[in-house]
Amino acid sequence: MKKFLNSLKGRKLFKGEKLDSESLIVAQKLLVNMHLDFLPHSYVEFLKKYNGLKTDGVYLFGATVDDDLDIIDQNEQMRRPKNCILLGYNDFDILVFNFKKHLYQIIDREDFTVIDEYKESEAEYALSQIFSV
Repeated sequence: MKKFLNSLKGRKLFKGEKLDSESLIVAQKLLVNMHLDFLPHSYVEFLKKYNGLKTDGVYLFGATVDDDLDIIDQNEQMRRPKNCILLGYNDFDILVFNFKKHLYQIIDREDFTVIDEYKESEAEYALSQIFSV
C-alpha cells in the first residue's frame, strides 16, 4: 500500500475527515444490513490513511458523513454489480470488492464488464488502477 500512497503525494487531493472507529463500525453494520458484506481488511487499512479521497474525477469512498465520499450513500444510490461493494469510480470505470469471489474488480461503468481483477492482498494495484485515468 505504501507505493500507492506515495504516488498520491504532490497531487491535489480532497480527503474525508479522519477515520474514527465508531464511523467504521457504523459503516460496516450498514453495509451488512444492505445485504452486502464487511469491507475487506486491506481497504480498511487504506481508510486509516485516507478516509475517502477525490481528485480529478476519481473518487474512493470512506466511512464519512454527508458528502460525495460516503460509502453508504454511494452504495445505495449508484448502480453496481450483484455481490459487490462499490468502493470508488473514475470517468469510465468503477472499483468494487466482490465479496463472493473475494476479489477487487475494475468494472466498466456502462455494461459492468470486468476489466481487471485483483486478490484482496493486491488492494494497492486495484487502487492504483482506478487512479490511472
